[in-house]
Amino acid sequence: MGRDVVRESARAGRLVVWEESARDGAQAKTLMPAAVRARLAREQGRVFGEDGPRHVVFAAGFPAVCAEEFEAVRRVAVEAEGAVSVAAVCRGRAADVRQAVAAVRGSAHARVMVVVPASEAMASTMTHRTAREALDAAVALIGEARAVDDRVAVDLCLADASRADHGLMADAAADFTAAGAGVVVLADTVGLQLPSDAADMFTRVRAGAGHDTVLASHLHNDLGLGLANTLEALRAGVRVAATSWLGIAERSGMAATEQLLLLLAQDGDRAARLLGPDAERLWWTAPDLTALPRLAALVSGATGVPLGVTTPVVGTGVGTISTGTPFVHPELFQPYDPQAVLGTAPRVVLTQLASARVVRAVAARLGHDLDHDEERTAAALAWVKARAFRTGRAVVEDAAFAAFLDGASDADLGTVDADAARAALREGAVALPNPAPLTFVVAGADPRAVNTAKGRPADQAVALWAHDPGVLAELDTVLGLEPGLAAVARRLLVEERVTLLLPLRPDAAPPAWLAPATRDGWTLLFGARWAPLLPVLADHPVLYVSSANRTGRAPAATAAGAAELGVPVLGPGSLPGATGAGSGTGNAARAATTTLRLHPDGRLDLHRAGAQDRAHGGAGYLEHVRAVYGLPG
Repeated sequence: MGRDVVRESARAGRLVVWEESARDGAQAKTLMPAAVRARLAREQGRVFGEDGPRHVVFAAGFPAVCAEEFEAVRRVAVEAEGAVSVAAVCRGRAADVRQAVAAVRGSAHARVMVVVPASEAMASTMTHRTAREALDAAVALIGEARAVDDRVAVDLCLADASRADHGLMADAAADFTAAGAGVVVLADTVGLQLPSDAADMFTRVRAGAGHDTVLASHLHNDLGLGLANTLEALRAGVRVAATSWLGIAERSGMAATEQLLLLLAQDGDRAARLLGPDAERLWWTAPDLTALPRLAALVSGATGVPLGVTTPVVGTGVGTISTGTPFVHPELFQPYDPQAVLGTAPRVVLTQLASARVVRAVAARLGHDLDHDEERTAAALAWVKARAFRTGRAVVEDAAFAAFLDGASDADLGTVDADAARAALREGAVALPNPAPLTFVVAGADPRAVNTAKGRPADQAVALWAHDPGVLAELDTVLGLEPGLAAVARRLLVEERVTLLLPLRPDAAPPAWLAPATRDGWTLLFGARWAPLLPVLADHPVLYVSSANRTGRAPAATAAGAAELGVPVLGPGSLPGATGAGSGTGNAARAATTTLRLHPDGRLDLHRAGAQDRAHGGAGYLEHVRAVYGLPG
């Protein structure tokens, strides 16, 4: 029998997170690609350093679903070995158990979780037996798994535990443990428990099952109480807790991984108030909380589950300021410092609630000094508030505000609208706007159309527009970067909106669509993901792009300049939240995007100067990026 590091951790009072975003998350109508599952497992394990397998069980999937799902689970078991404890999940059938063991066997710290019914209603539906009969029969399934490979730990999940008899579950848990089970999971399958119910269930079952039994929680969020109930389970002595990134799981989801980790690791005094003195023993290695936003963004991009403005810990509203008093005293309006704890930099956002201070701060970020111009500040403030109410959207995009400051009107004469731009992308090239301080670009599904518009050889290299999560996930499989650096590259594309030169693995077989953006083992990615443009780009996951200019001329900062290419020009005025952007005449603040080269060893070079590095003086931008993203000098 192999060593069970999860049981060891729980019995030592350490927290084990049972990660469900790839498995139960699929029941939230998402499908996480196999490459993303493996990457997420590896990176989640690294949150705990070398103790990943002792702090994380990664539920990789349900092998019985189909051959593709089996292979996805197998890939996680192979590629995430040593980073986490990988688990396959199955029904309480002998054939399914054998299949689940086969999916993970040979991987260090491998596990299978067998789901069996605990309540009378669930037992009747799932097995046509009584609950006692179903639970008694489950004992044999432990031996079934052991017969295939006794190095794979076997866990039992009691479905619908919240409506089951506590004494019956305690007896079953003791029997399972005696038969060799590692962990016994009590599931509030339908999310109906109140915190007091959860506390009572775990307290009673834990007492009745005996000290040798290790219980785990799996609690759904249908009443919005998944996290509260999980905390009650921990207060009752449970140390294995199922969670999911962004809370994605069946129906209304379950407790969110990022929320539980922040609650327990950010403030030791708060953890002690929640769990008592045992909180001091929760970690072999405390989690790196600065990884939470990055991993949440990875899951969001792979599954399509959005990061909302009000999503706790990792949402787009974290660290944002839009009104006067929080702008002056931000520490009074937040429970923790997002930059210090999560690495989330503060960001000032324009809304109808903006004060003069807020307007001046955003203007300065966009290259306009309003500090000593009361008249212009007042005009800008009035425009921001009027625009918010006119459009019915609180947030005023930077690009629209920059256009106003540049003297733009709200019309873009001679341009096409979003629907026409989508149609034109299917036929050839289109000039598209980007937010200040970036210029227009020319894009097309055919790289030859992009080069023709620019008046250069049809086979010249172009950039791949890195806007589609599925394309990015496939690209990750051929990049010559270790996962941590690949994650940094993704952040640079999304957060800095730079263009990146990234290495490909020498042994990789890149997809054919990557060839136009690849030269000499390096691929060029354009990173801007401006929200108003995403609906236009959505029909074209593979899209090629270059700056909107002909050779020898500056990139077009206005719609009029972009029109010189002789291709349709998308008028920003037709994009929700971006009316007038890019059509102004004062364009000193606009330039083509900066291009950086990221090497396999983490070194970063400035390949071509542009808009992002201008304020930092070139080399100063590299120092800034290295500091923010933890890259070597």
